[in-house]
Amino acid sequence: MAEREGGAVKVLRGLGIAVAIVAAIVLLAVYWEPALDALVSMWNWLIDRIPEQGGQRTAVLIYMIAAVLLGILFSQAGHFTAYGIATGLVPLLWFLFWEGFPPLGLNPVWTGNMGVAHLSPSQVILWAVVATVVTTLVFVPLEYREKWTRRRRNR
Repeated sequence: MAEREGGAVKVLRGLGIAVAIVAAIVLLAVYWEPALDALVSMWNWLIDRIPEQGGQRTAVLIYMIAAVLLGILFSQAGHFTAYGIATGLVPLLWFLFWEGFPPLGLNPVWTGNMGVAHLSPSQVILWAVVATVVTTLVFVPLEYREKWTRRRRNR
């Protein structure tokens, strides 16, 4: 049976969280403009990498929507193992869509049948990373909201 935490551990954890929050506020105040400039620069770089062909753009858009939906769906499972599954499925299915699995003879002919030109490997990787970030940005807040709601109901 697991032992319950003592009061001192909870107080120290609270103090640690308070110190982290104050440090984050200080860092945000000091580095606000450079962080915002970096964020805008990263956004512009990402926008410049959106595929030119309409079919490729549609595939990326559908993929981003699927990443959001998988984040929501797996957050309903209620634990971070589901998050691991979601963040594994999102990029692996994307790679399977664009690259297939040649060792077993599975080639991505469906992209050609759909009239979608093949994305370069660097773009496939870029959009897999972006979708994983999107899944995380959807899943984690939903998971913490669920934990907070559960704790509030137990009180």
